[in-house]
Amino acid sequence: MENVFKLSRRKASAKWQVRKRWPSDVAVILKGEFNASTGEEDRKVAQQRLPLIAAEYERRVAEARERVALVPRGELTEAEAHRMAADFYRQSLPAFVVRRPIDLLQQRDLLKDTQERLQTMKAMLGRNDFGPVLAAAKTLTRQAGLTLEDDSPSSLNLHRMLMRAFVELHEAAVAALSGDLDYSPRDSLLRDAPVPDTAPPGRTMADLMTAYEADKSPRWSGSSKKAVIPVFRLLRELFAERGVGTITREDARGVVALLETVPTNLGKRKELVGLTVRLAAEKATKLGLPTLSPKTINDGYLLHIASMFNWARKEQWVTSNPFEGLSVHDPVADEDRRDPFKVDQLRTLFRSGAWAGPWVPGGDKAGGFWVPLLCLFHGLRNGEAAGLRVADIEEEDGVPVIQVRPFGDNRLKTKESRGTLPIHPELLRMGFLAFVAERRASGEAQLFPEGTANSRGQFGAKLGERFSKHVKSLGLEGRKLGMHSFRHNFEDRLRAAELPERTALALARRTEAGSSRIYGDGLSSRQKADAIARLNYPGLDLSHLYAREGMPV
Repeated sequence: MENVFKLSRRKASAKWQVRKRWPSDVAVILKGEFNASTGEEDRKVAQQRLPLIAAEYERRVAEARERVALVPRGELTEAEAHRMAADFYRQSLPAFVVRRPIDLLQQRDLLKDTQERLQTMKAMLGRNDFGPVLAAAKTLTRQAGLTLEDDSPSSLNLHRMLMRAFVELHEAAVAALSGDLDYSPRDSLLRDAPVPDTAPPGRTMADLMTAYEADKSPRWSGSSKKAVIPVFRLLRELFAERGVGTITREDARGVVALLETVPTNLGKRKELVGLTVRLAAEKATKLGLPTLSPKTINDGYLLHIASMFNWARKEQWVTSNPFEGLSVHDPVADEDRRDPFKVDQLRTLFRSGAWAGPWVPGGDKAGGFWVPLLCLFHGLRNGEAAGLRVADIEEEDGVPVIQVRPFGDNRLKTKESRGTLPIHPELLRMGFLAFVAERRASGEAQLFPEGTANSRGQFGAKLGERFSKHVKSLGLEGRKLGMHSFRHNFEDRLRAAELPERTALALARRTEAGSSRIYGDGLSSRQKADAIARLNYPGLDLSHLYAREGMPV
């Protein structure tokens, strides 16, 4: 660390400081140089502060690189356009070759139609009409982080190359229907296409996983760190020594096909110990073991892999993401995964247990009382509510607010989850601010004693489990009723409030289409306070939970 972050002193100052140049790739955003004082005059004590200063430096560099990545390039090199056209041909070819059995009449009809389309495509290419590939060009340039002017030389060159590839796809289709299964492209663009390996020499999939994890893991929660373990195991077994750029769309589809045969709890089954993922899948099939659900494949594996390749594309290790858009069909619709509570269920729930009466100052199990109410009126996730700190309850422009933000090991699910939320009037009537003041006066940092993290870094996990058991004990029926059901209730009532879209998105902490939220949601706390007051639950009377007369509010 000292070799990179060195201590120095300014003239006329006894305190040690750190000065360091910014990396050249972010110099356009971070002007001058990094300069941070240790605040210490003793060199040994100052050295102990170097890790914190280094972390601050790396954080600012990472943020700057994210901002740089948002600014798309406006030019495309000849080599990049060549590779895009070659990749477009390779990835599209399977869709142009008929693989199902067809009869003689179908073959003749298909061959005639394809030959006619081929002649049409050639004629269009001859008059520089690139209409059939314009959509593909936009997709490819967007994936590569480029914004090209429609009439720019780079754009026209890419369109022409893609159109040549499109013509060759029809040539290949005609050849296949004619029985020529050894067809090779005649166009030199594709005949002499570069091998699909854009990664610098030596950059393997193992290198990619290491670099990706090193860059991303500091911002991962404990559960996210554990979630990538089986993903990386799979990729290391399949592709560890492969060059990153050699992974094709066909390889990606092969991964999807394999995942559909992988058994659940692979690492815990004694009968599969010591086997590779592929061999374990084969044995599991013979044993009739249950396989991964579509949701696990899509969200637990493919989402992580696609994210990693997106990172590789931004870092210019590859020009395209072979896993982009791949998923398996999930017969369970999103809206059917978890039910919201019905109004009569909410009435039953909030007159039971801890909610038989108002919160009593000095009472125990504060999280059990307040966390479900926070989730109900603000759509917070269990971990977000349970992990709140006393310092997260503030006043902004005279409005009491909840600051949903990461700290330490408490990571938010997504960067959009961060937000400033005016406290709902119902919570104020229940004495929530008095409870916060009580915790602040006692010197506690955590708002709820139960808001500790488990071994997976999940805050309030035990609290969530106890809540689910309580719901079951009441005999409330519904699909996966639990703490997260309140988020569905909240979003339903948010829609019913008929708020302006931007306001609703801010309260739900979701991103507007086309917005990166770099500059916040653009709404004042007073505007959001007026809006959240319109969110209500008709038929749900919680007045029995209001702070009684004489009790602090």
